[in-house]
Amino acid sequence: MIASQSAPRPAPRRDSAAALRAIPLRAFGDTAWVTLALESCRRHLAPAIQSGKSHRIANAVLAVAHAPTAEQVDDVVGAACDTMLAEAYAARNSRLVSNVANARPVIETVMAELRERRQRDALAPALLRETVDAYVRLIALLDKPAAQRLEAVGNLAVRIGYTMHQSSSILLEIELAGRLHGIGMLAPKATPPAKDLREHAVIGEAFLRSVPALAHLAPIVRSYQERFDGLGSPDGLSDDEIPYASRVIGVAAAFVDLITGSPEHEAVSPTTACRMLAAAGGTRFDPRVVTATLQLLRFRQRTNRSA
Repeated sequence: MIASQSAPRPAPRRDSAAALRAIPLRAFGDTAWVTLALESCRRHLAPAIQSGKSHRIANAVLAVAHAPTAEQVDDVVGAACDTMLAEAYAARNSRLVSNVANARPVIETVMAELRERRQRDALAPALLRETVDAYVRLIALLDKPAAQRLEAVGNLAVRIGYTMHQSSSILLEIELAGRLHGIGMLAPKATPPAKDLREHAVIGEAFLRSVPALAHLAPIVRSYQERFDGLGSPDGLSDDEIPYASRVIGVAAAFVDLITGSPEHEAVSPTTACRMLAAAGGTRFDPRVVTATLQLLRFRQRTNRSA
């Protein structure tokens, strides 16, 4: 007589959320994004894979696509699939095993599109910088000191914005507009220098509007000579009516002008220039921008002295 054998016991079903948490958390740490991504996978991706419908799977992956990197999306979505597959095998659910396998190519297609999109977005700032670089090089051929001044203003302006904890997109606008803010001065107009100083911002604006890739910088260039108290040009804007980037570039341009000099005034020392900026805070300049500029310049002075 053959001894009776007990039927094999099915593997215990694992809790999906717990299994998912274990994998990404080891990679990313306990971040708010991971928590949201796991919840999104539980609510959207798992039901989408169970449905077997490609469009639902693609939309569920896109719901997690706000992660800082595409690799994070890939890892979390992959963890979700691996967990579902393990549970399907444990439950001997051949239909779910097949659905997970069929979902993989859909997920890979969406991930490839996400990587391509992020690569394209990452290239956009580089392409804009190349465009601005080309114009600055052209300016250097016509007037090398003018090009050097533009570079100095752009470099200082973006450092001020960084000191004020601005986002990368705003910093890019400040950098590019700062490097082109005085391009209108090179227009062939037979007007006195004093009049040029009033008109060149409008000329620069018109030029930038004619270049589609740089048109978004035109309002910044137009307004960088506005005053915080409303007595500037060309539109008499005041306070927060003036674009933030314009306020930063205005302070940076004034400092560079003060320490390098011009036909209208002799150069002054950086310390004197800082005092003059401080005195103009709240009238000519945004006092918050002035404060940030002074903090930045004083830090650099201490660094230079200690070097």
